[in-house]
Amino acid sequence: MADHRIGVIINGATGRMGTTQHMANLLAIAAEGGLPLRNGDRLVPDLMLVG
Repeated sequence: MADHRIGVIINGATGRMGTTQHMANLLAIAAEGGLPLRNGDRLVPDLMLVG
């Protein structure tokens, strides 16, 4: 099926907590190719770090 790319803006995630929790989880989702949807499509995050 199709991949649907969504932008995820992450502000202030360069600290220890942001890096070990939020960034680690989002990078793992992206590395797996996104999240599967019921109809067979995939939701793929495009991460953008700001601040």
